[in-house]
Amino acid sequence: MRSALAAGRVVEAAELLGAPWFVSGEVIHGDKRGRELGFPTANLKLRPSCGLKHGIYAVRVEVAGERHDGVASFGRRPMFDDGAPLLEVFLFDFDGDLYGQTIDVAFIGWIRHEQKFDSIEALKRHMTSDAAQARDALQRAGNAFPLLGDI
Repeated sequence: MRSALAAGRVVEAAELLGAPWFVSGEVIHGDKRGRELGFPTANLKLRPSCGLKHGIYAVRVEVAGERHDGVASFGRRPMFDDGAPLLEVFLFDFDGDLYGQTIDVAFIGWIRHEQKFDSIEALKRHMTSDAAQARDALQRAGNAFPLLGDI
């Protein structure tokens, strides 16, 4: 399972576990860059030893007992700072304040590697494409994955 996560093969990891691999964490304040780009994110610091490959993922998130679909980036943000790894989760069709709340993030599908783009506009185009690919992956997964509290 660890080698699957290290390669970004979260579907394989879920098959080995019998449920999606997920993390729980408190939503922290970030640089608010996602808002500026049109993709406000819930940010979580993961342990460096979590073993997850840096990249973009289709995710399901549990917030206060409700499931939300989304797209997440895990990595060092090469367009901006190459800082410590951070999980940034954009929830589809969600409008609310998550700061200080603990959320569960289940990794449902791999989208692409983390990368640096030539411009902010190129990044935004890729983020829009990533979101569309995540929606497709989550639709294909259907309700195969219950709320995390039901696992």
